Amino acid sequence: MSKKTFKKPRRIQFLYFLLIFISGGSLFFIKNRPDDEQNIWVMLFLLLVLMYSLMKSTQNWAYDNPKPDPEEEEKQKPVYKNKDIPSLEEMIKNTKKKQD
Repeated sequence: MSKKTFKKPRRIQFLYFLLIFISGGSLFFIKNRPDDEQNIWVMLFLLLVLMYSLMKSTQNWAYDNPKPDPEEEEKQKPVYKNKDIPSLEEMIKNTKKKQD
């Protein structure tokens, strides 16, 4: 997919947020009404709007915040291979010596 697909201005992202909020609230409101006043087609339409806006928002969020490469993460981790790390017994002896 091209970068143009996901590079949305903040206004569009805010519009997606409003669609999520309004459609979710409307679904909640319609679902809490009595059964004879609920319209299944309106609920399905609102659910489709909610899912579409969630999909577009998460695509944009994933593009804005990419996952780091595992190879780069390993390079950034400290390496302790060359350091002499004492065993637990040696640490206990050293602390006892310092306390005395």
